[in-house]
Amino acid sequence: MTEAAGGPSRESPLQAVLSVLTTLGPPLTIATALMIYFGWARSDTQAREMGLDVSLFGFSAQDYIMNSISSLYLPLLVIAGLTLGGLAVHRRVDAALRRPEARPVLRTSALVALIGGLVAIAAAVVLAAVLRSGVQLFAPLVVAIGTVVAAYGGWLRNAAAAAAPEVLPVWHRALRMLLIGAVVTAALFWAVSDYATIVGRGYALQIQAGVSQLPRVTAISTTSLGVQGPGVTETPVVQGGKVLYYRTTGLRLLAGSGGRMFLLHDGWTPRHGTVIVLPDSDQIRWQFSR
Repeated sequence: MTEAAGGPSRESPLQAVLSVLTTLGPPLTIATALMIYFGWARSDTQAREMGLDVSLFGFSAQDYIMNSISSLYLPLLVIAGLTLGGLAVHRRVDAALRRPEARPVLRTSALVALIGGLVAIAAAVVLAAVLRSGVQLFAPLVVAIGTVVAAYGGWLRNAAAAAAPEVLPVWHRALRMLLIGAVVTAALFWAVSDYATIVGRGYALQIQAGVSQLPRVTAISTTSLGVQGPGVTETPVVQGGKVLYYRTTGLRLLAGSGGRMFLLHDGWTPRHGTVIVLPDSDQIRWQFSR
């Protein structure tokens, strides 16, 4: 049976799926980009604190995402929770817009949100310019939240107008949403950069304080590796007057990536230490222990 003319039209399953994908696509893309950028920024800060360049590790995009999960899952859960809370508030506001007696209060609230968001953005930008490193995380988060609040206040002020709401051209609405999204995304990348710097520096200090807790590494090779460092010992194993192999001890595992092993020596510090890089090849066998 077909529906009567003028009746409600049903959305096909395919249309429903495409609608959901269209809605979730950009946020998922941005979240993935933020995770990759956070992983890179955290690894870059940690590498610089250790006197290295992050490009030496040869991390892939997947590696950066994996490095991000342990540090970003809580902020992502908070953002998801705030988004769900915002959707719940919007449902109540949408219901209140249908009651004429509630519109004066909504207009006042919208004006407060619009002005408050703009003031918060201006204050955060000024503080960031003046204090610089003194407002890490605070300033970009205020800019992102203030932008969303101000944009919502502007929309609500128009929707709750005493007269008929102003209908803007499609291109105007699209450009407005694009600019709002660009500002929020830029602020989130700013916040992620600050957070990654803090986390990366913390990881470097944690490694410095806990080198003795890293896995012990013994390298067994057919030729001398020529590794030198405090506590590093290379012992030839001789049988019948012939060197069978070389056993190198006193190493700690930092990371393995890009076909290379990144090792520290006992007592390593960023100021007085050496990061040892060896190829992870068939010529070297590795033994790991606590």
